[in-house]
Amino acid sequence: MNDRAVPDVRLTSVHNFRDVAGPGYPLVPDGTMSRGVVYRSTALAVSEEDLDVLERLGVTAVVDLRTEDEIAKQPDVVPAGADYVAVDVLAGHTSAATLTTFDDIGVEDARREMALTYERFVLGADERAAFGRAVHALAASPGPAIVHCTAGKDRTGWVSAVLQLLAGVREEDVLADYLLTRTYSVDFVSAIRGFVEAEMPEHLAVIEVLIGVEEEYLRRSLDHLTREFGDARRYLVEGTGLEEPVVEALTERLRWR
Repeated sequence: MNDRAVPDVRLTSVHNFRDVAGPGYPLVPDGTMSRGVVYRSTALAVSEEDLDVLERLGVTAVVDLRTEDEIAKQPDVVPAGADYVAVDVLAGHTSAATLTTFDDIGVEDARREMALTYERFVLGADERAAFGRAVHALAASPGPAIVHCTAGKDRTGWVSAVLQLLAGVREEDVLADYLLTRTYSVDFVSAIRGFVEAEMPEHLAVIEVLIGVEEEYLRRSLDHLTREFGDARRYLVEGTGLEEPVVEALTERLRWR
């Protein structure tokens, strides 16, 4: 199902679930990105109805980018017939999704945390190796695959961006797709904000930063990628350790001509 005719898949129990290819993003120099190859989302705490949707979709791999603690708190509901692959891409570092206390964190600290998280996606050797394992699992999936973390915005956003760049999507479209999380996560963010306002309003400003989706975050990763590796292909081969044939085959699957 890797063509432009693949219909949109919407789930009612999972936020920010969407095709990494979007509507079929235009590629440079020509063609569009293949739909139905990789989907992205928040954690797969799906209802029975949505589980049926994923099973009818024929999902063959679920790649979970969360830490062990995150997984233990909210295990995935994996579609029948799909391989489940857990890859902790944070490599022991914290992120907005894994912070458990906010007592000693100010707004500027939160902004620095976000900046460091996105820098490590490119500059951290352990993080790169983990992203390589995650992308390899997506490449090895014979059918549609799902990649996700907790909020589906930072770790998942980076994998999505790399796949889009690898296919040949223009950077401005990659950034625009990243910002769509604001639209697809309105209810998710609203629920978090409501809880914080009721239970710990003194931390609201900090948490607003940590749950935010800002263009500057992804631009930081993209700028480092360009300086360190030049493009997504070299990032995957030289930075994450993926073998060239794997990257080439994945590139072909992601492109529709």
